[in-house]
Amino acid sequence: MTQAPDPEPAAVPCLVCSAQSGTISSPVLWPELISEWELSDDEAESVDRREGQSCARCGVHLRSRALAAAILRWVQWDGSFSSWVAYEPSLRVLEINKAGDLTPWLEQLPNHQLVEYPDIDMQHLPFADKQWDLVVHSDTLEHVDDPIAALRECRRVVVHNGAVCFTIPIIPGRLSRRRDNMAPSYHGSATDRAYKVITEYGADFWASIFDAGFNEIRTVASQWPDAVALIASN
Repeated sequence: MTQAPDPEPAAVPCLVCSAQSGTISSPVLWPELISEWELSDDEAESVDRREGQSCARCGVHLRSRALAAAILRWVQWDGSFSSWVAYEPSLRVLEINKAGDLTPWLEQLPNHQLVEYPDIDMQHLPFADKQWDLVVHSDTLEHVDDPIAALRECRRVVVHNGAVCFTIPIIPGRLSRRRDNMAPSYHGSATDRAYKVITEYGADFWASIFDAGFNEIRTVASQWPDAVALIASN
């Protein structure tokens, strides 16, 4: 008797838009960046998934879905990110630079503010102490000259029991390093290398968060090791 083939697994609902339309993927790295970052084949494939795998419906990439997962974990919301945004009436949210693909959703929050470099330097935020409930940023710290100072500023402007939810690109198989004495390296694209890299984060990424004064870190892996986001709190 011929055995029937196993059915294909159902698409996992997108954490952001809740659609079950599956994902699409395209590579984003280019050879020079792979060489500069000294990535193995497995590491390069992981970064390509992180930045190049997106929801077929809403277009949100894996990195941003990890950030959404961290935010939802902190606010203790069991539904989709879009349903939380539609519900949330009062949370004061500061977005520093556009947080990946989540900006269109975050902008729907009534007490949301987006600030961007170079108008605002996250190492010197123009806000009062404890002004925000939640601070959000995505793949920004690696481009900041003093990321610990930037994290201290995020901690300063967030309320007690508030949180900073963010992503940084992490290569877990090695330690962090600064590129001060190395050839310049840029993120962006092969044709538009717009963002100079100051720090490459590795398995000890957590140290700079504690150095900035936070006393709790939660790591949310929506797809390990490709998509990891962090929750830092006081």
